[in-house]
Amino acid sequence: MNNLAERFDSEILDLIPHRPPMLLINRIRSLSATASSSIVIVDEQASFFQAERGVPSWIGLEYMGQTAAMIAGFQIRQGLIKPHLGFLIGSRQYTAYQDFFKPETHLLISCSEAAMVGDNLATFNCTIEDVDSNKLLAEANLSVVRKPHPRSAEN
Repeated sequence: MNNLAERFDSEILDLIPHRPPMLLINRIRSLSATASSSIVIVDEQASFFQAERGVPSWIGLEYMGQTAAMIAGFQIRQGLIKPHLGFLIGSRQYTAYQDFFKPETHLLISCSEAAMVGDNLATFNCTIEDVDSNKLLAEANLSVVRKPHPRSAEN
């Protein structure tokens, strides 16, 4: 468990339900009711890491999804919305500008809520940048559907 605390901000564990090996974001950079950003460490301990290549860039879609999920976790914690299950249902033009996120890099994942349709559908604008160079590595628009949490339906 000590390694878990060293690798991941403990607050992430309170905001989203993911756990290793499917917890892919490491640090919270910023968080509000409408935007979030996280840091991902690309190294041999990262899930999906391939020696000498890094992490395939298509995994960036999940980095974005988990970073967007932190917004909902924040909103729930603040009492702005009720607990729910969130499902990534699609992405409009996920564009990655390289095939792999290179070993020993730190990625900045940024998400902002673009629109809410009723209480059930949210869209997010997301980017991935190299922390050191500020180079844009990937971008997408995510669509997420929110379903009532089974336990909240009992109340």
